Amino acid sequence: MFRSLISAAVLVGVVSGLLLTAAQSMGVTPILLAAEQYEANTGPTGSGHSHDHGHGDEGHHHHGSGTWAPVSDAERLFFTALSNVLAGIGFAAILLVIMTRLHEHRRLALTPVFGLLVGLISYVSVFVAPAIGLPPEVPGAISGDLENRQFWWIATVVMVATGLSVLCLASGWKKLAGLPLLGLPYLFVPSRPEGPLFANSDPSAVAALNDLHLDFIWVSALTNLAFWLVVGVLCAVILNRLLGTRSGSNETTAT
Repeated sequence: MFRSLISAAVLVGVVSGLLLTAAQSMGVTPILLAAEQYEANTGPTGSGHSHDHGHGDEGHHHHGSGTWAPVSDAERLFFTALSNVLAGIGFAAILLVIMTRLHEHRRLALTPVFGLLVGLISYVSVFVAPAIGLPPEVPGAISGDLENRQFWWIATVVMVATGLSVLCLASGWKKLAGLPLLGLPYLFVPSRPEGPLFANSDPSAVAALNDLHLDFIWVSALTNLAFWLVVGVLCAVILNRLLGTRSGSNETTAT
């Protein structure tokens, strides 16, 4: 069964990762490239600046002298696809194990509808919850310490995912135990440096960057929603087939 789950995770990760890459190429990448033009004209300033490609698990990518950057569109596309596929495989593996355990305890039906629900919970935990405190950023945005932001992101994902799981799976008054976990991360959101969000001194450039920043948040939210719904549905469908096949084999052996 372990090998089957790994194979399933790879399949789900490849399909969802490539679909996410295609969606990002049409929506996210053009915004990033436009924002990078202003960043290139300004240069890094402040305590640090980063941008998030709209996928919460990918972290923040810093630009500055001495940092690596893709030299061509093909190289950018390749590494984006590779990152998305690897992230998809990792997340799919986690969901497949959790969904298998829940199904064995009769807490989850392996149907596309429940797959959508699992995907939606994952989306809220991994993207929406962290984005409330630390919204995705375009190149040129000034942000705080990277380590603090990464630690907060991990803690937020764990707490919100746990809280939502308790709300969905616990019975009676025990559901209330999940509510504090949903709000706890926002008591210590990492602060960003005081001052404007962007270092560019040109008012027209700042206005353009603000527009790009808002577009980036919405496009990232939509692409990540599609990614997680696809992951959830594929995990449910593939698991249903795997466990159904295993049950059929066991019955045949027993007879």
